[in-house]
Amino acid sequence: MTEGLAGKKVVVIGTGIGGAGVSSLLAREGALVTVLERNGYPGGKAASFEREGFIYDTGVHWIARGEKGPLGEIADVVGAEVKWRLLEPAMQFTAGGRTAVLSQNMDEDEALDKLFEDIGVLPENRAGAKAFFKDISRERSPRELEELDEVSFADYMARFVDDEQLNRLLDGFTGMYMCISRRSASAGEFILCFSAQTKERSLSYPLGGMRAVPVAYLEAVESTGGEVRYSAPVEKIVLEGGRVRGVEAGGFIPADMVVSNTGIKETIDLVGRHHFADDYLAMVDNLRLSFGAVSVKYALDAEVVRPHLSCYFPDFRDEKLVDRQTSVFVPVPSAADPSLAPPGCQVVLAGSLAPPGLEEPEQADEICEEVLDRIENTMRDLFPDIEKHVVWKIRTNTRYIAAISGRKTGEVIGVAQNRHQVGKGRPSSSMPVGGLYLVGADAGGRGVGTEMAAGSALNLWRMLRNG
Repeated sequence: MTEGLAGKKVVVIGTGIGGAGVSSLLAREGALVTVLERNGYPGGKAASFEREGFIYDTGVHWIARGEKGPLGEIADVVGAEVKWRLLEPAMQFTAGGRTAVLSQNMDEDEALDKLFEDIGVLPENRAGAKAFFKDISRERSPRELEELDEVSFADYMARFVDDEQLNRLLDGFTGMYMCISRRSASAGEFILCFSAQTKERSLSYPLGGMRAVPVAYLEAVESTGGEVRYSAPVEKIVLEGGRVRGVEAGGFIPADMVVSNTGIKETIDLVGRHHFADDYLAMVDNLRLSFGAVSVKYALDAEVVRPHLSCYFPDFRDEKLVDRQTSVFVPVPSAADPSLAPPGCQVVLAGSLAPPGLEEPEQADEICEEVLDRIENTMRDLFPDIEKHVVWKIRTNTRYIAAISGRKTGEVIGVAQNRHQVGKGRPSSSMPVGGLYLVGADAGGRGVGTEMAAGSALNLWRMLRNG
């Protein structure tokens, strides 16, 4: 227990991975934590739901480092029980009509040689491709990483090799890791994500669905006397003399500290823009967001989809596919945890990227519907029997993500991990208002999606406990 945090009244807004994680960490330090969740269930973008005996996730998840990453670290620190399932091989990747099976040890020479052969990297490009993979897999000093933060991943990759099939493979990884394009992504951030995954070799899925993670953290909060309130949207963050005094959420709740997991732009609105300096507002207004995503969630009465995790890029040299298919990321959570579906059945999540913005709702809806149609076409082409075995299916768009997360737009990750917005360029967890902090993927963290949110929680916890 840290003396400086013991007895402090802390309000945490949101039960996403960052909010739930930091709540459990601060409660462990003796803080009097109240967690406020706008929805009637926990998890935000990491929530899971039940329907007719099936459990499915809000998002389309598989976790890069599992128990060995920051999600597992929080659980260890607060004594939360989260179990993980690692499956081998790690995943299947298809692009340009070629398919490769990737193992957890994909950075080893033999595995790389097989990958290049299977995916169709040109023979004359394989030496450069191997040098590239070896380079992005090695340990780097913070200074080296910082220098690469401002380099685009596409430009960095071009230093080693330019191969069409390898480019497709890395487009897939960039989309899975960061939900932005290879050209926009920061090389430093990609390298950090990839090297950590290959080092830990623990790509896995939490038993019980993604909700198992925030639920375990929140149980740790309650076990130390903290309180979690659902259906409790925050209407306003209250300041007095330039410092946080509490929040309005169906009544005033006093606080020495407020930690917001609802996004940097949304947090400013809860405080009021007039409380911030113009240069800070300009910085926040100029932040670019990641892509959004749409998904089709399938409940199937048979095991139709294999393998357990795949990434598919259409071969658009086939003109019949140009207007029919789209790239899809397809986890099968019930392969990792059979309890998520009735015996012999499957839960399948098929997701694809889409523009996040909702400024023009009708146009955004139209784009999302087109991508959703393409996802279903692609799944029918890949698994011809799938429609015969559908118990139910749900189509979700960017409005769905925005509604669940309470954010203005339906981006997947939040502030994009481009070369201007990672490392030192990412917003700080400490906002320029006394006692007000951010947690989650928008600020103070690095890495892959939910792991970045967990890393943000760990970093904020360490900052606050060290004064």
